[in-house]
Amino acid sequence: MNGYRLLAKVTAAGLFVGLAGATINGAARAYADDSLAGSDTAIILGGTTEPMPSTAFAQTAESLFLNPLGFDGGATGSTVCDMIGTDPCAAPLQVLTTPELIQQGPSSLTAADDVTLAVENEFNADPSAFSAEHPLTIFGYSQSATAESIAMTQLQADGIPSDDLHFVFIGDPSLPGGIWPNLEPDMDAVLGPSLTNTLLTDFNFGAVLGNVTPDDLYPATIYSLATDPVPNFQDVFEAKGLYGALLDIFGPHVEYLGLTPTEVADATTTTNGDLTLVDISDADINNADAWLSAVFEHGAAGSGLLESVFESLQLFLTNTF
Repeated sequence: MNGYRLLAKVTAAGLFVGLAGATINGAARAYADDSLAGSDTAIILGGTTEPMPSTAFAQTAESLFLNPLGFDGGATGSTVCDMIGTDPCAAPLQVLTTPELIQQGPSSLTAADDVTLAVENEFNADPSAFSAEHPLTIFGYSQSATAESIAMTQLQADGIPSDDLHFVFIGDPSLPGGIWPNLEPDMDAVLGPSLTNTLLTDFNFGAVLGNVTPDDLYPATIYSLATDPVPNFQDVFEAKGLYGALLDIFGPHVEYLGLTPTEVADATTTTNGDLTLVDISDADINNADAWLSAVFEHGAAGSGLLESVFESLQLFLTNTF
């Protein structure tokens, strides 16, 4: 039994790379959108083990996922700055440092508070800067998409107008077909409730289990690859089983920043309330090239990996970070 527990824990560590989810409703239509027309400021967050997105990360996110929506008039290679804490800085792409720890429960809740403060500070710095015609863009990848989903409720309570913000997610863990609403029942079915509870408790996932991106608070455009088990966990689980789905987190889920503009444009979109769900076709994607490009050229491995791992170890050993 000890060996089985160890195997299960090692496999569960596949969740470290990042997590997401997606359910698509409505009729498919050709990809086209100008929802960010008039937006020229974006707050950029990374995924798990990416607490400090690099310049390459931010500019790739802009080029692949914001520009097709009309951000900054379709500019490429916008300047990038690092926010001081949660205070604005002077560039179109403003990088927000958030924990992005392996223990995604406490990390996501902390990041949600950081996002809320960052948005509030943007609006306080210049109350006339943002409107329905000039929304503030918030970009999140994987774990930070969950944090931003949580922040939506806080921002609404704080009175930030719905039309003045637009969220853009890749690999969102918190959609109905994704990993957070489905991980626990799927693990229960395979491992049993006792071992499932032990693993989820050990990895501090409790605070995000069951989390779903609201579809009635703020507009959000959510990009997903069909083979990514994070936004499509239930589908991949049913096709490959629990271990196959967890191991695939190291594959397609990493590829987003390595896609080409043509590959991103080869998509269909559907709507679910305030959410626009962009399903990127993976039929012609060279997965190895996309993975290597994302990791080594476009910032996936250069956005604070060591810092995140160190703070994750610190949280595990001291219960603080």
